[in-house]
Amino acid sequence: MRINVKRESLIGAVLLLTSLGVTTSCIDNSYDLDKDIDMTINVGGQYLAFPIGSTEKTTLDKIIEVKEGDDLQVINGAYHLIRKDKIAESTTKVGLAKMDPSIIAIPPINVVNPLEFPAEIDYVTENIESAANTQIEIRDIDQSIREIGSLTAKQDVNLTITFQPDGDLIYNTATIQTLKIIFPKFLKFKEGIEGLKDNTLTITNRPIHRTDGVRIQLPITGFMFGTTPGQGEEIVNGTFSLKKEIKVETVVDIKGIDLSRKASLNITPTIVLDAMDINSITGTIKPNIDVESTDVKLSNLPDFLQDDEVTLDITNPMISFKANNPLAANIELDGVMTGYKNGKITKTVKIGSDNGGSAIILKPSGMEQQTISLTRKPVTIEGATNVVVPNLNDIIETIPDRITVELKPAIKTNNYFTVNLGQDYTFDSNYEIDIPLSFGSGMQIVYKDSVDGFRSDLEDIEFKKASIELTADNAIPLKLEIKESNIIPKDVNGKKVDGVKVTVTGIINESKDGVAPTTSKLAIAIEETKDGAMNQMDGIVFKVTAVPGQATNVQLRSDQWVQFKEIKLRVPNGIKVDLN
Repeated sequence: MRINVKRESLIGAVLLLTSLGVTTSCIDNSYDLDKDIDMTINVGGQYLAFPIGSTEKTTLDKIIEVKEGDDLQVINGAYHLIRKDKIAESTTKVGLAKMDPSIIAIPPINVVNPLEFPAEIDYVTENIESAANTQIEIRDIDQSIREIGSLTAKQDVNLTITFQPDGDLIYNTATIQTLKIIFPKFLKFKEGIEGLKDNTLTITNRPIHRTDGVRIQLPITGFMFGTTPGQGEEIVNGTFSLKKEIKVETVVDIKGIDLSRKASLNITPTIVLDAMDINSITGTIKPNIDVESTDVKLSNLPDFLQDDEVTLDITNPMISFKANNPLAANIELDGVMTGYKNGKITKTVKIGSDNGGSAIILKPSGMEQQTISLTRKPVTIEGATNVVVPNLNDIIETIPDRITVELKPAIKTNNYFTVNLGQDYTFDSNYEIDIPLSFGSGMQIVYKDSVDGFRSDLEDIEFKKASIELTADNAIPLKLEIKESNIIPKDVNGKKVDGVKVTVTGIINESKDGVAPTTSKLAIAIEETKDGAMNQMDGIVFKVTAVPGQATNVQLRSDQWVQFKEIKLRVPNGIKVDLN
């Protein structure tokens, strides 16, 4: 803010006073003014004051210049520091898995043997029981899969059961009178298979072909081990290995046996499970979601937010992350925000349960984005999940040039969920920083101001002291002060003038509500400590700072204002003017 006020020339005022003195004189004598009379006079007596006038009301929108595209914006009249952009996408997938064919050989069933060969009856009925273990193995399983609860094949695969006769027995017919195969519970058969109930297959009156035997095909859609953690099959070193028992109970009827010679008949059951391409797995899965760090650059800020002395104590800043969770399980979002200014770290703020804060949970959302808002104090935000980070203000206390955001999304739960193998799952997110300039007690801002043009009025006058006095009406909810250390005397070329001492008396009180102004007096005394210094000075440049601890938590608005009235430039003890 620069105060530009039109002022009358001091020399013109002195000449006017002098001319008035001459016209009232009644002495009729002749004098040589250069030799006989001392033409040096004092003007002003105790002090000479030049009334400069008053400024117009200066609203914050004139002090704080906001341009389109700047990070500082006015929203409904209130100042907000806004920054939003996308965070780099991250893609994760769970690798493909394939199961090799599995062959289960059940020991041969001895139906007729020479030692028990029938003597008179030409038929035999045998009740036979047999069992074997499945040998299922899946290798090179993605390391993110910790436990399999179930899996689904890309397409149905066949479980083929054969009963192959073998031996030199001569007979007319061989029939499986009844067959019961009890399969492990983990096998998921296609619905609608005749004779299959609760993973037990029952077949009756099935002839056994002399050369081809009996062949039965059952379509399988996948495996099911359990629905909750601990019920499934643990993955060890990327390998899934399973042995489960299969029982066979059968009654075989052989008729028309040739009794003329002793011989044997065996039936060998074999079960083959075809190779399986696995489409999806349900279980404990913890895929790696690696998100690149994002740089949030804060730029195009007004001077009053960029000075090294500026500290922000924002009542409730808000940093929001909008992200979609493409997986069917909660993602816990941990992260670290690091501020940098002039290449140095200002502050680090950690978020998330691993860093001592509240857990940040992204619920399964598919392609829909969920909003997570980080705030300093608890608030209710429509359509968002609020997570309180008590030290959130630290990241902006000293406004950084940039903030590095490192997000670390992870599946931490052991609860089951389903993933499609080989499919890309994209973690898509963006951020939005919204810092409403409603300040807490630790707030300190700085803006620069100046008063200049002294030499145009005082170029022919010598003086060693001066004072700028003013009355300030302040409707801004910040108490303002001008420290002596923040006042720099300048010459007409803008260079610092040495040998000048500055003293400030008074402070500009804040508006309590940002509407009703307060009135304050302020004086800036200037005195030279080196001869001729005042004659070089054309003005002063000064910083106005908010007094720490005096902010009122009232929102900073563009229509709040400050006005300087009764501005005077005083020269103590008047000035001496040589009229020669």
